[in-house]
Amino acid sequence: MRGGAMGWIRFFIIGAIMALGTAVRGAETSSPQPRLAIWCEFLPYTNVTTQLPTLARHRCDLIVHVERKDIGSSELAALCRQAREQGISVTAWLLLPYEEHLYVGEDSLPAVRKMSLDFAAWSQEQGLGVSNIVFDCEPSPLLGRKLFEKVRQGRILGLADVMKAEVNSQRFQRSVDDLNRLIDELHGRGFKVWGAGNRVFLDFLAAGQANVQDALNAPFTMIHWDRISFIAYRYQASQAEYIALIKRCAELAHRFFPGRAGLDIGLLGDHRHIPENAQRAELFGGGEFFMNYLKGMRSAMEIQEIVSVALAKGVTDINLYSLDGAVDSVAGLDNWLMAAGSAKSAEGFWTWTPFHSLKLGSIGNLLPKLYGLFVGPEKVALQP
Repeated sequence: MRGGAMGWIRFFIIGAIMALGTAVRGAETSSPQPRLAIWCEFLPYTNVTTQLPTLARHRCDLIVHVERKDIGSSELAALCRQAREQGISVTAWLLLPYEEHLYVGEDSLPAVRKMSLDFAAWSQEQGLGVSNIVFDCEPSPLLGRKLFEKVRQGRILGLADVMKAEVNSQRFQRSVDDLNRLIDELHGRGFKVWGAGNRVFLDFLAAGQANVQDALNAPFTMIHWDRISFIAYRYQASQAEYIALIKRCAELAHRFFPGRAGLDIGLLGDHRHIPENAQRAELFGGGEFFMNYLKGMRSAMEIQEIVSVALAKGVTDINLYSLDGAVDSVAGLDNWLMAAGSAKSAEGFWTWTPFHSLKLGSIGNLLPKLYGLFVGPEKVALQP
């Protein structure tokens, strides 16, 4: 009967594999299509214009950097008009000077308010066809430099002290109210506003907390965004680790923000050659340590796999980072977009990462507890 038992075991294994293959094929035939956009942080507008036909061919929208000095720019106006003619939606990514905190947060809200309203007025006056604005709600690089220094030194208590000094729940609530009022005003002018923020916020939401946003001066999950995306780059992780990361982020993002959630994925190509990144490394005080995080992905097939995982977890808004890295990469922009755009929903055995998923889940569960222990239990409202 030993041989008979082995026969049944082989039959079971073969049947399971066939069933798995059928399930995967079934998922592919009913797979949702990704809605692609690509971030552009540094490329001159004239250079971006030359890439529009490729973006249009792959139905990929554009998220383009806009600084204060760019409002009124003839090059930006020409880019927006040409994009509209080619069916590409443009989202204005508003960025302040480094010394004014660069991103959207408690310290930069007055400047963000003026800049966004100035851009909205100019865009409509010029008929640019831009109706989307994104607020990048990351910690100020001025605060980031302090945090980065403590991390490099391995000083956990020092890191906690820096964060604790930033906590002010009343000030944080005022910034939430001010940011929501600004978004309501932009809505009244016909603009949609979406936010991009750190993926660690999802770990805190899973624990029923939003405290860390106060410590980082970055109100985010309680804002009235039309769309919301979470920054989930690969950096120095392996592909298996990245699959596990995207599974967790996509699942949590879809759970808390169904129908509005997106993921920012990348890096597409090597970003170490971009001069502005070298300057930023010096500003952060990170040097080579900072630059090593920017090596980026090499294979377009890897990004296709990542998009497939996100689709399986219910996230279809995929924002690629970045045009700057993709255009000069070995793979080339066309191949990156072809791979991402042709991705099909995939889950099950082919994306099974039990060890990495367990590790990420454990870290995600631990972070809010460590925050409460070292920074403090003071809580902020999860909802507006």
